[in-house]
Amino acid sequence: METHPRGAAPSGVRDLLRLAGPSIASFVCQSGYRVNDQYWVGRLGPKAHAALGPSTFFMVFNFSIFFLAVSGSMSLVARASGANDPTRRDRVMTHALVMGSVIALALGLVGSLVSGPALHGLGLTGETAALGREYLRTIYWVSLPLALAPLVETFFIATGDTLVPLGLQLLAIATNLLLNPCLILGLGPFPALGMSGAALATGVSRALSASLGLWLLHRRGVRFQAHGPLRLGEMTRLLRIGLPSSVAITIYSSIYFALIGLVLAPLGDPVLGGFAIGFNAFEGVSFPVYLGLGMAGSSLVGRNLGAGRPDLAQEAVRSLRICASVAGTLFTLLFLYGAGVITPWFTRDPATRLETLRYVHILAASQLFVALETVHEKVHLGAGHTAPIFWISVPGNILRLPLGWLFAVPLGLGATGIWWAINVSSFLKSLAYGVLMRRGGWRRVRL
Repeated sequence: METHPRGAAPSGVRDLLRLAGPSIASFVCQSGYRVNDQYWVGRLGPKAHAALGPSTFFMVFNFSIFFLAVSGSMSLVARASGANDPTRRDRVMTHALVMGSVIALALGLVGSLVSGPALHGLGLTGETAALGREYLRTIYWVSLPLALAPLVETFFIATGDTLVPLGLQLLAIATNLLLNPCLILGLGPFPALGMSGAALATGVSRALSASLGLWLLHRRGVRFQAHGPLRLGEMTRLLRIGLPSSVAITIYSSIYFALIGLVLAPLGDPVLGGFAIGFNAFEGVSFPVYLGLGMAGSSLVGRNLGAGRPDLAQEAVRSLRICASVAGTLFTLLFLYGAGVITPWFTRDPATRLETLRYVHILAASQLFVALETVHEKVHLGAGHTAPIFWISVPGNILRLPLGWLFAVPLGLGATGIWWAINVSSFLKSLAYGVLMRRGGWRRVRL
């Protein structure tokens, strides 16, 4: 990509797509773990599908904690790269890696102890609870690579390189595709580990990509220990920038925990299974596309602001809106007209299939709004203006709980009511981000 002086980058639609193409592919591959897990655990029966749904939101919760380091490093590394300051860039990366490692080890220890009781607290019982506990216990044992892999990929994206993260993801997903059937079903010399096998395959593939990514960064001249001891101020800066986004994702996962425990679990395994397939196999593809666009735009915004070019940052926003609108429209059509073809790939159970179609068809109504919400959020992330992310995402996600309960229980709509509550909150969050973007505070942030 042609660059302007001081690390600024052109930000038209074509420039964005050149950067976003590999980024989108990378995030889709990253989400491929969920799709792949959902496909292969289905061979263990409908209860495995039902167990993986709540387990997915433990993964989302884990990522929200890991995001403390990921979010802060995106804006700070992008700013340092835009200002052509490799010393500052390397120092941020070093502190982010230490922070991510400490967080992962602590979370892995706590999570392995509490995941079983937590699943029972959500209303899962019997074989469904046992399968979920089996999956989560292994996931927490491999927390370190799960935390470091997205952090390493963020380092590359923040410096304007989306090809390497794509390569790392392709390597990881290929490893996961190979290991999943072997470890879940016991093919060849491998033992049949069931749900634990799915989690272990994820951990091994992420460890491989994270290790290779760190080696490539070192080969490119990044010196993780070349700039003195760790500094409390640097850690604090990472936490200050990353905390609003991290808390927003934590609240997001917590709302789903509450919805699962209060409404979805009592509706039975077919509803949980349909929710899991819809969330992982359908939104597990659409959202990474929006996220890939947003993260590429976040890099452009951060680098151009760091180079003193707010005009180019604003151009990146215009390009993001165009691309997000097209992507949201295309996924709306796919959800409406492709769900009937895709769903049978994941389940043979008629009841689970029906619930999956209901979820996907309803969520089609909000895809355009989710796309715009996502890219506008990442504009603020790239600028380091993360406090508004908290004040929009948290109330918007919390609203899903009372609305979901109201629609599902007093109004008698069941799971359909919860899916429409999700749509309503997505409409409102997208509208709030649109108002915030017009105010333009993200252009004036000083880090």
